[in-house]
Amino acid sequence: MVSQIEIKDLTKKFGNHLVLDNVNLSIPQQKIFGIIGESGSGKTTLLKSIVGFWKIDSGDIIFEGRNLSKNEKFIRQIVGFATQDSGVYPKLTVKENLEYFGSLSNVPKETLKNNIEKVLKFVELEHAKNELAENLSGGMQRRLDIACSLIHNPRILILDEPTEDLDPLLRREIMELIRKINSDSTTVIITSHLLDETEALCDEIAILHQGKVLKTGTPEQLRNSFSKEEEIILELESKKYAGIVNKLKTHKKKVTSTKIENGKLVIRAKNAEPVLIEIIRWVESSKEKLVEVDVRKASLGEVFESLVRKSG
Repeated sequence: MVSQIEIKDLTKKFGNHLVLDNVNLSIPQQKIFGIIGESGSGKTTLLKSIVGFWKIDSGDIIFEGRNLSKNEKFIRQIVGFATQDSGVYPKLTVKENLEYFGSLSNVPKETLKNNIEKVLKFVELEHAKNELAENLSGGMQRRLDIACSLIHNPRILILDEPTEDLDPLLRREIMELIRKINSDSTTVIITSHLLDETEALCDEIAILHQGKVLKTGTPEQLRNSFSKEEEIILELESKKYAGIVNKLKTHKKKVTSTKIENGKLVIRAKNAEPVLIEIIRWVESSKEKLVEVDVRKASLGEVFESLVRKSG
């Protein structure tokens, strides 16, 4: 996989406080790359260092083979950045905000006019182009933030907590917009502490804790690094699971544990399929009623918690 950004041995301090400690990342081209971590883990500082807002103490940030320290003008041309806090001007209209941010990126006037039309349509704000930014809803303001970061047609879009403080419906809308941007051949880098959302959205994820990268990989790779086991979660109408548990004792090599949580039986197995087939047969023969059954691997949250515990 082609890397578009290489971060090598990046260290950043504020006074004597070490915020980023020897960070190494390889960010692939035209993918959605997530950086997850608790508040204070260094996510925002990392993004601001990548785009050149903060000068790093040591290390290298390389965009498409060019070092950021010697090519800041080039980097600004190919990168769009939307901060966690809204960067738009409330007393300007949607269109005026786009014109202003386009001028900051030195977009020629005729190109800017075409870009504004294109980006308004892309983020579905055409109907609101003459509205003051302060009068927009939270979701529309977030889309305007992203639109302003796209106005110069960047190859890389960096978003800091893009769904922060939004309700579940608006979060889904922003996630769909991010997928849409990525499908237009744009590399997207996001930070988030919403692990389920990041797992569903990102092609690759880096786990950041106390300024260090604990692990990177695809969601599947991260889950497999925690455990190759699967969980079968099932619920019987009777809530009586002794018969199933006794039956599973014949699968000692495949079943590693069983427990009851919230009225459901949770079974850990190295290979869930044959175990599940055996359970279904038992349910049918015993005339029990199966209310619900699900099979899943470890969640990103479980991987995150495990890695943080191991890191101390």
